[in-house]
Amino acid sequence: MSLAAIAVVSRRSGKPLYMRSFVESSDLLFGQYGQNETVGADFFGDILVEESLAQKSSEWSCEEKYEFMLHAASDRLDEMKWKKPGAAGADACWVGLLCSMDSFNAYGYVTTNANYVVIVEDGIAPDNVQLQKSRDVELKTLISYVHRAYTESLLNPFSDLNAKITSERFTTNVKSLVAGFNQI
Repeated sequence: MSLAAIAVVSRRSGKPLYMRSFVESSDLLFGQYGQNETVGADFFGDILVEESLAQKSSEWSCEEKYEFMLHAASDRLDEMKWKKPGAAGADACWVGLLCSMDSFNAYGYVTTNANYVVIVEDGIAPDNVQLQKSRDVELKTLISYVHRAYTESLLNPFSDLNAKITSERFTTNVKSLVAGFNQI
């Protein structure tokens, strides 16, 4: 099990504030099999792959397939009733499993100022309930630490609630948290 991508979405505007993938992979279209001998051209020779990848990566550090999954899971999170009666603390914010796509599962965490969506590559059998519960606890802890890092970035008087998160400290904190999670 490894965390593949994470998104922080504004609850007010619904726009993504932060999206990042943490898994290196190559799709068939943009991988070595999708290119011919002409550098930068795709299989058919009519699209410059390097330019389109550079343009996409300038906005988010997230692969397109994970970006699609994060948006779909975020839409699912908006549709769900997430408030658990009688829950307090991190349990009150934890939504849990949102949806499954291929070998990936999307999980949600909701706070008053942001929605958090994570995509996890799952190798756990659905009937292994004990392992599922321990993974949920690990994810809940991870996202609560990401929320803490986001809240700390908002303490900057020059930060905007609905603007893309550009804090280098936030990015460094998230990278170290995900690296620790993926090593478990």
